Amino acid sequence: MNLKNKNIIITGGADGIGKALAERFLNESPNSIHLIDINPNVFHVAESIGGKGYLVDVANSEQFTLTLNEIIKEVHSVDLFCSNAGIQGHGTLDASDDTWDSNWQINVMSHIYAARVLIPHMAENQDGYFLVTVSAAGLLNMPGAMPYATTKHAALGLAENLAITYGNQGIKVSVLCPQLVDTNMLKTSKLPSDDHPLMKDGILSAEQVADDTVQGIKKEEFLILPHQHVLRYIQGKTQDYDRWIAGSRKLVLK
Repeated sequence: MNLKNKNIIITGGADGIGKALAERFLNESPNSIHLIDINPNVFHVAESIGGKGYLVDVANSEQFTLTLNEIIKEVHSVDLFCSNAGIQGHGTLDASDDTWDSNWQINVMSHIYAARVLIPHMAENQDGYFLVTVSAAGLLNMPGAMPYATTKHAALGLAENLAITYGNQGIKVSVLCPQLVDTNMLKTSKLPSDDHPLMKDGILSAEQVADDTVQGIKKEEFLILPHQHVLRYIQGKTQDYDRWIAGSRKLVLK
């Protein structure tokens, strides 16, 4: 997809990858950029790029749906939707029900709420792009963050299903799956030590991830993998699941 003159919506647009996407998309001369976030900083970011900000909780189906319909009414055609909002849930079986619920609502249901509105809209236009920020945790896993990894797997399954079900109607779907990215989410979580296996592929800047995303959208690739080694890890996983699980146990924090 060429982003010139396109109408774009980004959730989680107040900081991190969402903010970087908005700033990078601006270089592609879109028609409009709409940023959605529960963080009031969304208004500042939107103003800085000449876009429009919306203070919305994407876990609130009614509020989110109203906002998306409001944007459709304003611009008539939503060409690219970046379902980027997400939260990280740490813990294993000790994670609380509230943690599981919030991860499920934001990391999975928010994509569904958006798809219910935007996929029919895009299908009617026989064109449109739905991008889901999944993270490599959805392709591989993340010990110590069971709610996060589990819901990201669900988000990947949803994206695959959307691509299969609606691809023949002109709708493109991609999943953005980076490993560690220099964002507030990473900084406020428990960073692994420099010698931890998770660190060997490095921490990418949000700007680099945004640039890789633009390239992936232009090529209309389903898998957008800013960390190049992730593809090899996926291939190893499918080739020998038992060996992959044994190797992944090295990631378990003692």
